[in-house]
Amino acid sequence: MSDAVNIRNFSWNDFDAVFDCRAAVTGIADADAEEERSHFRARLELPGADALDNVFIAEQSGEFVGSAIAAVEPAIDRAVGEFGVIQSALGQGIGRLLLARLERRAHEAGVAVHQVNVHHTNTRLRSFMDAAGYMQIRIFNELKYRPAPAYLEGDYRPLPEGISLRPFVSGADEAALANMQNAAFEGSFGFAPNTPEQIAGYVEMRGAPGDILIAEDSSGDVIGYVWTSVTENNDDSGEMTGMIEMTGVLPSQRGRGVGSAVIAAGLRHLRERGAGVIDLEVDGENLSARRIYKDLGFKKIGEQFWYEKDMGG
Repeated sequence: MSDAVNIRNFSWNDFDAVFDCRAAVTGIADADAEEERSHFRARLELPGADALDNVFIAEQSGEFVGSAIAAVEPAIDRAVGEFGVIQSALGQGIGRLLLARLERRAHEAGVAVHQVNVHHTNTRLRSFMDAAGYMQIRIFNELKYRPAPAYLEGDYRPLPEGISLRPFVSGADEAALANMQNAAFEGSFGFAPNTPEQIAGYVEMRGAPGDILIAEDSSGDVIGYVWTSVTENNDDSGEMTGMIEMTGVLPSQRGRGVGSAVIAAGLRHLRERGAGVIDLEVDGENLSARRIYKDLGFKKIGEQFWYEKDMGG
């Protein structure tokens, strides 16, 4: 008989052990551990993360065997959960216990639904979510782009007249970016409005404000942006990997080529930062964005499935 499993709330004294457990579950390489550890701490310290209420630990015989994190988003009436169990503890029902704790947290928060994101390669977890009564509600596409060296020789997508690009300025642009982002993504699947404090936290977590490019009109108003990053850990090709984290344009500015020009500028920026390949994720139902990415040369390489369960009010 397996030893009893205890599910409890996180404390900051648990941080290193929780990270090591997550690293074992997700396969973080030793060479990347310190950078990922720093990002994980910054994530738990973000405004609204409330780690003491939203992070949970599975313990067995005094060892950490699993963990779970809830992202509670009252503004869009949902909570998003992620959870994992170390390989040696699989098959004991620990995943079910962690998922039950995440659902309980969603009930406590009073949100309507609980959602979980599952990669297409994780067939075990997909079957688990089906058995747990979750419905697949959305598919996001994973895209990859490999820029040619000649790409940097000119403006691949020129900005419309009167629109200019500049780097994000920490301490000055947080409110404008939050307002612009909230307007651009209002009503989009999974988007919860951000505050200037949250934007500042995300920038600090990434540690590279210059990786955010701001598009503004002739009056200096922010009308679009592209948020990029470069990871030190390489993909199978051995190249540095860039990421388009998020990009958007005000609804009033769409249809002018601003979006494709801003994304193209982000691609050039990542190429200059040493990225040999560039990844992004896009909602499968966002047909206009998918057309832009296809036109720019992105290729689909995978999918992520969103599962949802009604919390019954």
